[in-house]
Amino acid sequence: MWDALAESYDAERTGDAVYDACMRQPVADLRPEGTVLECGCGTGLATGYLLDGAEYVHALDFSGRMLEEVRRKYPDERVATRQADVRALPYADDTFDCVLAANVLQHLVPSEQPRAAAELLRILKPGGRYAVSVHHFSLDKQELGWRKEGKPGQPDTDYVYLYTRDELAALFPRARIRAMGFYGCPGQMFITRAAGHLLARLGHGHMIEAYGTL
Repeated sequence: MWDALAESYDAERTGDAVYDACMRQPVADLRPEGTVLECGCGTGLATGYLLDGAEYVHALDFSGRMLEEVRRKYPDERVATRQADVRALPYADDTFDCVLAANVLQHLVPSEQPRAAAELLRILKPGGRYAVSVHHFSLDKQELGWRKEGKPGQPDTDYVYLYTRDELAALFPRARIRAMGFYGCPGQMFITRAAGHLLARLGHGHMIEAYGTL
């Protein structure tokens, strides 16, 4: 599935202010430095933002074609790519200073999500920082009749799983949780920074993020 989307992935998201803010905010909260693992990097839409602070970025994805796009866009010795599964990361404990997983865990069924969350924390050094964003089962989506859980290939289903705030907090109990992505509103990142934690509790926002320090 993801291999087939690699060539068109960026074009479908270029110019989407909400998507861009939802990608930039977790990077800003991560405050990347040192060696960073970018899990589920896709075509590298967040990689450039990470490179503004990181010394090295290890871009990991399940799709080989997505990784080809990353290598094409970032022929940089500071970027290494690896094809692997977030549920079984091929790294030793305490390897990375920071880890980013943007738009990744939502593509796993609920039974697999705790294992992936544990892997993200396992490879972090003590004191390392993490940021994990997922699609939110917001009140607006519930009112519009969005499915909370779908299956790939179902009509009108873009994502396998939409999270409530409590579900994301259960995976990362020490994290701060805030909402991101507010359609029709200017100043996307300003809204998130000013009121994102409250808005997540109230059930708003296209996406929600868990971020913190190990």
